[in-house]
Amino acid sequence: MVIFVLLMTVVTMLFVGHGLYYQVFVKCMSPWQADMAAWILSCGIETTVLVITANVKYFSSKQLPIFFAICSGFIVLFFIDAFNTTQPILDIAVRWFIGAMVCGLNYVYSELFVKKFNDELQATDMIKQIETLKQENEEYNRTISLIKSELSVAKEDSVKLLNQLVELEEFKRREIEKVTCKCGQVFTSIYKLAAHKATCSSNPNKGQKVSAFDDVPSNRIRVMK
Repeated sequence: MVIFVLLMTVVTMLFVGHGLYYQVFVKCMSPWQADMAAWILSCGIETTVLVITANVKYFSSKQLPIFFAICSGFIVLFFIDAFNTTQPILDIAVRWFIGAMVCGLNYVYSELFVKKFNDELQATDMIKQIETLKQENEEYNRTISLIKSELSVAKEDSVKLLNQLVELEEFKRREIEKVTCKCGQVFTSIYKLAAHKATCSSNPNKGQKVSAFDDVPSNRIRVMK
């Protein structure tokens, strides 16, 4: 709504500016040249006012909207011949009031236009940021899903490794038992164990010849045969 009203004011100023510029140009140009020049200059000035007002944040001075509002007021004053002192005082007062009102309206709507324009830019930026965050969130979710699947596979592998470790420990225990004497001494082979048992005090058959295969299960002996 603010932009619509501002555009109405701009359109009005186009016609007012055209009328004023035409009065000046027609004195030194042909009528059609003055008319064309007045329209071009009026459009150029109003467009410049809009562009500068919308981009006032890029200027060191923030008073440009005020300056152009005052200029628009003077354009109206010149157009309605407010400086003609031969007119009745009431007519002059009415003309000056109109000029001041146009000046104030242009300033107010210029400020509102800048604020609305900035709000639109911020809203657009917010939408872009939301879309970016959504994309990042989707990417994070995909990454988390991938990590969860990898973690599940790693967990299964760890369970398998743990079972294998238990089996290896059991195998190690059995192998150590095969080369361990009743006295608790551990040997590197069953042959050394057999030689030790012949002189071991814990062996009830001490002094007898001991075979290295005495501690080997009978089923394994049958297989070896």
